[in-house]
Amino acid sequence: MTKAVYYEDAYIKQFTSLIVQTGVDQAERPYVILEETAFYPTGGGQPSDQGTIEDIPVIDVEKSNDAIIHYLKSPLKMKQGTKVTGRLDWERRFDHMQQHAGQHLLSAVFADHFGWQTTSFHLGREINTIDLSTDSLSEAAVHEVEQAVNTVVFEHRPITATWVEGDDWQRYPLRKPPTVSENIRIVMIDRIDYNACGGTHPKGTGEIGAVKVLGWQRHKQGTRVSFICGWRVIHDFGKKQQLLKQLTQALNSPEDELPTAIDQLFDRQDKLQKKVEEQNDTLLDYEIRDLIAEAQPFHTYKLISTSFVDRSVKTCQKLVGSITDQEPRAIVLAVIHNDARLHFIAARGTEPHYNMNAIVRQALPFINGKGGGRPERAQGGGEAVVTPDFFLKHATQFLEKETLVEE
Repeated sequence: MTKAVYYEDAYIKQFTSLIVQTGVDQAERPYVILEETAFYPTGGGQPSDQGTIEDIPVIDVEKSNDAIIHYLKSPLKMKQGTKVTGRLDWERRFDHMQQHAGQHLLSAVFADHFGWQTTSFHLGREINTIDLSTDSLSEAAVHEVEQAVNTVVFEHRPITATWVEGDDWQRYPLRKPPTVSENIRIVMIDRIDYNACGGTHPKGTGEIGAVKVLGWQRHKQGTRVSFICGWRVIHDFGKKQQLLKQLTQALNSPEDELPTAIDQLFDRQDKLQKKVEEQNDTLLDYEIRDLIAEAQPFHTYKLISTSFVDRSVKTCQKLVGSITDQEPRAIVLAVIHNDARLHFIAARGTEPHYNMNAIVRQALPFINGKGGGRPERAQGGGEAVVTPDFFLKHATQFLEKETLVEE
């Protein structure tokens, strides 16, 4: 049995202990079990501590029955009974203490003010989440909870813990019954929360630091709330302040006028985009006229066989559609080459009655492609394993062999 000294004092940063066992697990992870430890194992939504044992990094800590197993980056080459020194990554530990205690406080206020229970909790590396038993969370409700939570933080109420056995937990107003029947640890935030919890917490709410809700979204039958506490709030505020500074400089606008400046920027962008689209349409009209004018005779029709490089398929589709709309005798075979892909479009006007879908199906095997469509227009894409000229040559041969279809 490993003695968990983090329950006696969550502020221990360094300790000495005796080796009980060393080894390698089935996943070939070296580990050590100590007589006592300050390393908290993963559990209750809280990740494990990290740090070092004899300067070897501790990468994970797990509890198995009564033993706490420390998984190491490399084997600890010491015998059973040897005294070793463990050092915690204190920044990580204290961060977990802030986030976990902040979750207790946040969940308590959501329950007290609105009756919404916390159904799950996750302490993440950057953002924490709780799932609430409600599918409708408003800005007003979040603001009310944040105000109440941070008021308790500034009051610096004591956070204490006690151990009870059997049914003695019923003497406390717990939010929900404990999941174990012995060695029950109750964490109490003065006058606001009583919870069966095995995590590490600070001594008072003031050490939690500010609590900030970042957002929320529907999740299953409830709502998932994202939040951060303590130093994470400071770091997050710093990043956002730097971003805000960059925006004010880029837009040459004071902070309180940024929304207006951004709206004006989007408005200008929309107007410019419309002008660009109009000019592109004009250029496309000229291109369409040139292609129709340069069409080759094909029986009594006009064959336009062309290729494009680094053009969007959408633009080329629009171009082909405009050609067949403007010239009823047109037959268009178009290949678009983008990176390692070829896209093929075959279309006709209203007068030729060739089956363009059949031509596409015959040509696509050259590029290991897939596609299809209607007799009057079809398309598909594949690998650029042949040149556009090679592809168009064979597509034209398929067209020459194609018989007219009755419509």
